[in-house]
Amino acid sequence: MVFLTSILITMIMLSFVFVQAARSVCGASYSDAVLELAGRSVLAEFDRRLKDEYGVFAFYGLENIVESKIMFYANGSFNKRLPGELMLGNGLIIDVFKLKLQRVDASLTAHSLMDVDMLEEQIEDYMKYLMVQKGLKFIEDMWSGVGGAKSNPSGADRELKNRAEINSLPSFGNVSNGIDISAIVSKGIPSISEIFDESTSRFMVNEYIMSHFQYNIGGGKQKETFFRNEVEYILYGKMKDKDNLSKFRNDFLLLRTALNMAHIMADQKKRSTAMALAEPFGPFAPAAFTAIVAAWGAAEAENDARRLLDGKKVAFIKTEATWALGLKAAVRARSIRNDEGDIVGVSATPRKVKGYISPVSNSGMSYAEYLRVFLFLEKRETKLLRVMDLIQLNLRGSYYEGFLIKDHYTGFSLEAVVSGKKFEYEQKY
Repeated sequence: MVFLTSILITMIMLSFVFVQAARSVCGASYSDAVLELAGRSVLAEFDRRLKDEYGVFAFYGLENIVESKIMFYANGSFNKRLPGELMLGNGLIIDVFKLKLQRVDASLTAHSLMDVDMLEEQIEDYMKYLMVQKGLKFIEDMWSGVGGAKSNPSGADRELKNRAEINSLPSFGNVSNGIDISAIVSKGIPSISEIFDESTSRFMVNEYIMSHFQYNIGGGKQKETFFRNEVEYILYGKMKDKDNLSKFRNDFLLLRTALNMAHIMADQKKRSTAMALAEPFGPFAPAAFTAIVAAWGAAEAENDARRLLDGKKVAFIKTEATWALGLKAAVRARSIRNDEGDIVGVSATPRKVKGYISPVSNSGMSYAEYLRVFLFLEKRETKLLRVMDLIQLNLRGSYYEGFLIKDHYTGFSLEAVVSGKKFEYEQKY
């Protein structure tokens, strides 16, 4: 009996050890599931308007708010007492684990929507979803207008003047001076295949911009926005619609002049025509030839700009069929003489004309496609910060005045202590 009693007591004690170990393991697993679910519940409180209009998942919050929500959701599972149950006895439910949430610490810093990396990740995920589910054609058609749409004059004078509003913009303090076309031309203009490479992150972001923001010509689907020339704002960041359009036109002229000059130099017939016009200037013929080519390219570029802003297409790489201006109709060349009548230089300037001249072929790139080229050339950080600007301005104007990008987050880091055990998570969309 003594021997059997000793064995029984040992077995009972061993059983208690196993039960306790099992309770600890199950309690840890239970705690992990509860905290994970509590974190997902916080993420489920995303801003619906932000998601519906811009495809961005983010929630409003501060660290203490997130911590209190985690405590609330988690304690709903840790506390086994039924609502309205008397605080006498053990209650109607037996709490086997007896777990207690002792501490919750949340950090939002690494998941701020103000971080361009976070926004870019959200944009890429959203665009990949659209491309898989609906195809690239759907994205292109989301905001595309009917071909040949004219510019929208109603937004020509839209200007942001409120100093406090300007200071609150995510891009405020960004010192970028925009696109340096001269530097890009000197280094070499990217090829069309590189600009429209669908496999790159840059392409995804650019297509997102073109499908979610308005621009001067095209983008026929209108909605309530502060700026009308939104894509142009992303490129130049001016507080006036017409200033952004003007900057785009100037940069378009610089780009087209360089491309047109390259075409003239590569085209034997045009090069010979320019040389023939330069020959009468004698020793100044080489300088005259250079000036004539530059003036001819600039005149064609001005004609290109007028056509583009009238809804026509302009070829990126010109051919004989897409070239519009003859040399004599485009350029005025004259010698510069001193007081004694000697030739001291040569001047070649584009002729002033009204309207524009159309080439034989109207094939080429539209206004929207040239915007895509300029978006490709824009700096990544500047581009994404100005996307934030537009989202904030539009939602503050049509949603609620207190909306700020800096108050929204795409996730959080969580550290919690449950009955002496530490749990760590990174929760994000």
